[in-house]
Amino acid sequence: MSIGFANRHRWAIGGGAVAALTAAGVALLTYESALPSDIADGIYSNDCCGSVELRSGQLIANGVELVGYTVQQDEQGPYIRPRTFVGTQDEGIVLDGGRRVVKLRLNTLPGPTRISLPGLWGTDSFERTGQRTQ
Repeated sequence: MSIGFANRHRWAIGGGAVAALTAAGVALLTYESALPSDIADGIYSNDCCGSVELRSGQLIANGVELVGYTVQQDEQGPYIRPRTFVGTQDEGIVLDGGRRVVKLRLNTLPGPTRISLPGLWGTDSFERTGQRTQ
């Protein structure tokens, strides 16, 4: 018994539809939504490393503008995604274009009170100390 051309065509279309629906479902489950860049604006400080200011899509560390970022959210919660790696090292904040970008986790949105930066020995937490400056 052989399957005719019309039946093979229906199976191919049905299989394609199932594959498309599966891909759409995976995309929805892994989608990381972009949020307004100013939703996390503020100044965050850490005793060892100084301060980080988030200002409308720009990350400023100890008064020096370092890198642009986007605010996003995934299944683990809100985070800042800088365009380049940002972390702490030797009692300071570093920017390293040679390292993989890491999500900088916020504790909540809107109005986060904490942001976490990767450090040499784990994660350094920066507590919100003020609103952004103009």
